Amino acid sequence: MIASSPQLMTSSNTPPGITLAAHDFLWLGEQALYFQKRNALRNFYSTRVRPEIEGIYPQFAHSFRLGHYAYRVWQMYLQQRIGTWGYLQVCRMFDYWLRSVIEWDTDLLTVLSGLGLNTFHAAKKRGIMTVVDCGSTHTDFQHRIVLEEFKRKGITKPLFPKAYRDRVRAEFEIADYIQLPSDFVIRTFIENGVDPKKLLLAPYGANLDVFKPKSTFDETQPFRVICPSGINVRKGARVLAEAWRKLNWQNAELVWLARVTPQNQHFINPPMPGLRIEPGGPHPVLARIYRSCDAFVLPSFEEGLARVLVEAAACGLPLIVTPNTGAETFFTPGNPEGWLIPVNDVDALCEALIAAKADRKKTFELGQRAAKRAHAEFSWNNYAKKVEANYEKILGRKIG
Repeated sequence: MIASSPQLMTSSNTPPGITLAAHDFLWLGEQALYFQKRNALRNFYSTRVRPEIEGIYPQFAHSFRLGHYAYRVWQMYLQQRIGTWGYLQVCRMFDYWLRSVIEWDTDLLTVLSGLGLNTFHAAKKRGIMTVVDCGSTHTDFQHRIVLEEFKRKGITKPLFPKAYRDRVRAEFEIADYIQLPSDFVIRTFIENGVDPKKLLLAPYGANLDVFKPKSTFDETQPFRVICPSGINVRKGARVLAEAWRKLNWQNAELVWLARVTPQNQHFINPPMPGLRIEPGGPHPVLARIYRSCDAFVLPSFEEGLARVLVEAAACGLPLIVTPNTGAETFFTPGNPEGWLIPVNDVDALCEALIAAKADRKKTFELGQRAAKRAHAEFSWNNYAKKVEANYEKILGRKIG
């Protein structure tokens, strides 16, 4: 259920204006593209520097250049040294920049979580509807489940510092609404005390012009599973490594799209049979890799709705995933397009992999169902239409 905001409900026939902000293109960029075509986009604020090169329309001119370079430096050089404390500083920088440059002639302001606390305060004073767009679970749930897994590997430092978690929690409080990508994520917010009336659902999509399904499979090739998550504790690297070692298949391949670092190489040492570490690449490259595989695996502890999940399904791969990937929102109820396995269950992951390998024809057919599901319901255009419906309902006016 979506509540109304009395101060902004109006009978005016004037279409509302939408302002969006995120430190990168992400899914808010997809919103921006859509609302621009609908003549409803006021502004899109980002850290992108060269939109004509990076694939964003040149009209998206509001770019925080310093934030762009700070974010890239943290990603490329400092993340392993200072952790997510550095990301917190990028968030603070972006927020202060956004508040200083934003044009307030808008009806609704949506900002990616972590980036808008001070800007939201200023918007509220002006009577502007505010939405925090969160791509992950509630920060308290995320903190608990990830720290629990960290401790299994002897890591005591949390995923995000307390100052970041406090900041995000404050955004959840001040914003009129919170937009989320899956039913699983919504449950974590309700379980952590957020009023369900504040929560909006908008599942992500994929570029279906690029991620197209394979038309056949080659039984002469080894059975091949792909995990595109990187060797990432939060995304179940330990569980996947333990399961693959336990199976000890000599006639199968695990394609793990990842970058090996001193911090994560212990997951793949000693070497596992059939392991192929690949760097991934742009979407067309990634789509070709998906189509060379039989099944997709992602045993994550915490996600919002993993976009790689939708992309792999669109390429014709059945999914072997935990509920914590947000997959229940993608799966057809009662007849899922793959295997839904419990979190942190090595045996369940092994059983699903064994089933997928035992009947490759059936696995291929399951993947075709997954592709049909993705192409019918999970385009970026479908995502944007759901966002539009959310905004129209809370604003009480049609857009465009």
